[in-house]
Amino acid sequence: MSTLTPSEVRQPRWVPLLLLLATAALGVGLGYLLPPLARWLHGLLQRSPLPSIGPVELLAGLPLAWSVPILGGLGVVGGVLLALTTIGESLRLTVADDHLEHRTDDHEGWIERSDVTDVFRDGRHLVLLGSTGAPWARLDADTLRRAEIRAAFEAHGWPWRDADPHEGAYERWMDGRPGFSAAEHGLLRRRLAERKDAAAVAEVDDALATHGLAARVREDRLQVRRVGAGGPDPATGGAAEGARGTQG
Repeated sequence: MSTLTPSEVRQPRWVPLLLLLATAALGVGLGYLLPPLARWLHGLLQRSPLPSIGPVELLAGLPLAWSVPILGGLGVVGGVLLALTTIGESLRLTVADDHLEHRTDDHEGWIERSDVTDVFRDGRHLVLLGSTGAPWARLDADTLRRAEIRAAFEAHGWPWRDADPHEGAYERWMDGRPGFSAAEHGLLRRRLAERKDAAAVAEVDDALATHGLAARVREDRLQVRRVGAGGPDPATGGAAEGARGTQG
């Protein structure tokens, strides 16, 4: 077995810097463009029966010597806040021979290598499956480089896959389709309706795991498959940990 030092996978450092510079440049650009635009709009309003608007008058009377540094400074402040938010929300991975650590500012988790049989990328997510094919964790890795993630897992002997090994087992779910109980249909309806809410998705995936179901969304359509028995149990923290990872 490999005894390499754990591999760290992080968001590229240039991403928050680029956001900061882009937001600052936008502020400076608005500092140049808004006063002339406001003066044109103010003149148009004066020639019409419409009342003038306070902010328009304020911008119209603002010289470039003031508008550029003011709006540029606001752009820098907004850029710093945006960059810090991006850094905090970005997934951070530590891949070792025997475990995986995943962290964001809001959550952190630990996954044992022995609990995982497959690792692959599914769109923006990093998915780890348990021995029954049930999702053990589903982590939002959109800000991480795909090649770096793969290299880290392969270097430490994790079972990296180029695609979901159960791809062919998924079927399109439709409300009322035979083969699902009323409770399962209710959970799947909620899974589709709340697909953009990471916390809600995590909660529903936990509940689906107790029914032996795994779900995903493709082109706004819900797909579902059955998983084997004996997989992660939310009561003991297995599937619950994996579902919470959706928030990461």
